[in-house]
Amino acid sequence: MKLELLILLITVLVLVNTYFEGKLLSKLKKYEKYYKMVFFAFVGLCIYLYIKKNPNNYKDFVTNSNGYIKYLPIDRNTASIITPIIDFTSSSISKELNNNYNVYNYPNNRKSVTFSNQNQNQNQNHNLSKQQQKILYSGNTSTKRSVSETKKKYVASSQNWHCKHCKKQLPAWFEVDHVIKLEYGGSNAIDNLEALCRDCHGRKTACENL
Repeated sequence: MKLELLILLITVLVLVNTYFEGKLLSKLKKYEKYYKMVFFAFVGLCIYLYIKKNPNNYKDFVTNSNGYIKYLPIDRNTASIITPIIDFTSSSISKELNNNYNVYNYPNNRKSVTFSNQNQNQNQNHNLSKQQQKILYSGNTSTKRSVSETKKKYVASSQNWHCKHCKKQLPAWFEVDHVIKLEYGGSNAIDNLEALCRDCHGRKTACENL
């Protein structure tokens, strides 16, 4: 829909509502429940089609679902029911990724030089989805300060959504910082990232700048 058409429709709606002294919107509000039902059915259908079309990316979608819930027009009670389910699913996925990360990045495994071990590692890598490999192995040689939202949420979930320093529950707007700064030889690898609350991140930044 073009912006001009949208503006025209809104203008007509406001004019008609003004003509009927606000009665039009009052009548439309009576059917708010049905609007929400249609909206949720549409969202559910879109999610189903997305997962069916991209089966390898569903774990990334579930991990980020908590961020989508706050934008949905649902009440707090419904959100409080849905959120723990998604948290549990996201935690299970994160544990699976974390186990894979520990297996493939343990120093002894990385230092093995025998041909059989190399073949075994390659076979194990093939068992990972492309999304898992992208999250686990990206950033090892990167010099950019920015970190993807997917990796940020993976780091936070690996800490059970608690601040690395003060151990408090992470707020919605948390920060992900480098353990070893990039200018000192650090990277954007997962083992060099930590999720911090705003207060701890501010204190750490202030100490580093002194």
